[in-house]
Parts: sequence; structure tokens; C-alpha cells
Amino acid sequence: MRRLITGPAAYFASLGRATARGWDAFLFRPADPTPVGLIRLALGLLLLWDFAILGLDLHAFLGSGGWADPEALAFFRDLERDRWSWSLWSFVPDPLLVPAYVGCLVVLLLFTVGLWSRTTAVLAWLIVVSTVRRAPVMVFGFDQAASMVALYLAVTGASGRAVSLDRFFGRLKGTKEAVDRGRSATPLEGPEGDGRPRGSIAANLCLRLIQVHLCIIYGLAGLAKLQHPIWWEGYAFMSLLGYAEFRPVDLTWLARWPMLLMLFSHGALWLEILYPVLVWVGRLRPLVISLTIALHLGIAVTMGLYEFALAMIVANLAFASGPWLRSLVTGKDPEPLKVLYDGACGMCRASVAMGSAADPGRMVDWIDVTTMDVKTVHPGLDERASLESVHSVGPGDRIRSGFETVVAVARRVPLVWPLGLLGGLPGVSSVGQALYEMVSARRRRDPAWDKRPKGPDPQKGTTRPPNRPEKPRARR
Repeated sequence: MRRLITGPAAYFASLGRATARGWDAFLFRPADPTPVGLIRLALGLLLLWDFAILGLDLHAFLGSGGWADPEALAFFRDLERDRWSWSLWSFVPDPLLVPAYVGCLVVLLLFTVGLWSRTTAVLAWLIVVSTVRRAPVMVFGFDQAASMVALYLAVTGASGRAVSLDRFFGRLKGTKEAVDRGRSATPLEGPEGDGRPRGSIAANLCLRLIQVHLCIIYGLAGLAKLQHPIWWEGYAFMSLLGYAEFRPVDLTWLARWPMLLMLFSHGALWLEILYPVLVWVGRLRPLVISLTIALHLGIAVTMGLYEFALAMIVANLAFASGPWLRSLVTGKDPEPLKVLYDGACGMCRASVAMGSAADPGRMVDWIDVTTMDVKTVHPGLDERASLESVHSVGPGDRIRSGFETVVAVARRVPLVWPLGLLGGLPGVSSVGQALYEMVSARRRRDPAWDKRPKGPDPQKGTTRPPNRPEKPRARR
């Protein structure tokens, strides 16, 4: 009899402890902030695009005499019984509409690049919601998705912990100190904490909130479709092909294969219904996210909802792995790029400090030419040429110099990766090399730097710093 009482009590006690541990791990375990930073960047670009469209006819969109005047707004609010809705644009008079609009663009730009991200994330959410409330007759899926993501970025304050200028400037002070500390024959060691961004509870909360919200969106959207016979019969996708008013591409030729269209319709329906369950299965998650991205691309092609499709794809980045996202830029097991710079040049030291601050994954080894024989780095290097122009030694012992080295560095540093892609365009390299030579000819060297004593060499009797791997491996 006693076991009939103590057994269930022990079971429920164990169940409660396991639930508490699971809840704590789900919400409060520190997470990699890289997906959050990438979501902020992508959302900011979409918001800038959206506001650029508003600027084409600002008074029609947001002015008191525009398409949604105050009387029309009051009518819609009364109709929806939403009398407590608010919009900052309601307090902006028409003469100040343009300055307020420019101020919003500045805030969104700062939010996008991740500068003062805690403040600008809140301001960006206020701008998004105010714009939605000011012109409700023009609201569609993009505005709702953008509002949702912006809200979670604002309330958690985690959007600037990675892929942001906030982190760059936070590291810049340490890298400047490392460069100016003295001369050393070993690669520059940046500030403590190099490597992948430090995990945080705030980043985990942001990702979990977006993930759970997405599960609710897709699950309810799929269940709602079950109310319409067209989805049961599999003709939903075929009906979309007939909306000539919205479709950007004529896909009516697909009507020759009705079974294929039925497969698309049933596939989209079951993907939305099963998304809240299957997306949490680790092995199935890449497949589910890939199919979801394909679904939104299909929506964009058949209905012209490009902004909505992109916003939902950005939100689905919450399920992406931080190391995997960084590997898209750095690659797998990359060999470090060795860059030789003139330590006696103040401009060179400042450039190296900024490059190292933007390179938390240590994809580049910065080496002061004045501290060593360049032949020890590569026998094909010349000391005089290395002092006159920056040189690099990359995979396969390939030697680059000048602007070509700048492009190679940009391609390995995530923060300036787009500049590396631009540097490979036709004609850009010749112009870039000319600009590099012009700037290089005007730089000044500090003769006193060569007279400074060299710092200790870690390879002679001392261990390597703890923030640097023993062997080249995947930089995270």
C-alpha cells in the first residue's frame, strides 16, 4: 500500500524536475548569437527597402491628406474595435513629415549595421509598428512578419552581439593595444575572447521566441487551409496560376501536368501542418527548412509577394546553426592567410587593428615585416617589396600583393565579406590597385619603430596563448 503512494509521488517529482531542467535548457541555455545578428542585418535591409518605397510618395502613404486620412483610420479602428492602437506618425505634422522620414531611415540604417543596437532595435520596432498602424489599408504579410521579428530583437537586446559594428568597435580597442604594444616576430594576438561570439541567454531567448512564433504561424495556416475544399482536392496551386493580376511570371503552362500541381498543393499543406513538429527533429530540420524556403520562393513567383517571402525566409534563419553560418564565409578547415605589413607605418598599424577587430575567427595571421626575415614565411618574398606594399601568403603558398591582398583579406573576414566579392568584379581590381598605390605613396614610416626592442617570441620556450589553436582548423 505504501508503494502505491510513494511510487506515483516519486514519479511526479522526477517528472517535475525533468520538466524544469528541460524548460531551463530550452529557454535559458546560452546560444550562439550569429543567427540573431544575421537576422538583424537581413531584416534591416528589407526595412530600408520598404521605407525607400514609401519615400516615392511619402505624403500619399503617411500624410494627413493621403490614402489613409485620419477619418479613414478612425473608421477602421472602430470597425475592428481597436481604439487603443497607436502610431507615432499620427503626431507628425505634414511640414515635418520629410525630416521625420529621414530620421527613420537613419535609425534603420544604424539598426541594420548593428550600431547602438540595443537602442536602435527598439526604435526600429517603434517605426515598423507605427507605419503599420498609420496605413492599415496597405498592410500585408510582410509587415506582420517584420513586426514580429523586430519585436523579439527589441525585447531581448541580443541583435548586436554578432555581425555588428557594436562588436567590431568593442574589439577595436583591444586590437589597437595589441598592435601598439610592441614588436614581435609572431602573428598578432588580438584581445582575449577571439573566436566565435560568446553565447548568451538573450540570444537564445530571441531565437526561441522567433522559432515558437513560426511554429504557430505555419501550424495555424495549415489547419486553416483544411476549411477550404480546394486544398482537400489539391487544386489550390492551380487556382493561383489564374490570378493574372498578381503573378509576375506566367506559369499557366504547368496546367499540362495536373498531378504535379496537386503534389505541390498537398505538399505545401502538409508541410505547414507538420512544420511545428518536424522542425524540432535535428536530422529533419535541414530538409524542413529547405522545403519551407522553396515554398516561400514559390509564393513569390506565383503571387509576386517577394518582400513577404524574404521576410519569412529571414525568420527561418532562427533555426540555422551559428557555426554553419560562419562556415559559409570561412569554409571548412581553412588555412590561415598570412599577411605581412609594415609595423613602422602608422596607417598600416591602424589598418591591421581594424582588420583584426573585424576578424574574430582569426582567419588572418598579421605579421610585422620589421620583426623578422620574410624568407622564413615564404622563400619567394622580398623584404624591400614587403615594406613597400602589403603582401600575403595564402593556401598553396600563393603570394599576393597590394590591392589583391586587400581583396583576399576581405573575402576571409565576415564583416567585410561583400567588399571581397566586389573586388573580384571586372575592372574593379585595376581601379582598386591604382587607389592602393596612391594611398601607399602618401603613407609615412616611423623610424623609431625599427629601434624598439622586439617582444618575446612565444615559440621560444613559452606556450601559445590560450585563444589561439595549436594547428590550423575551422575558425569559428
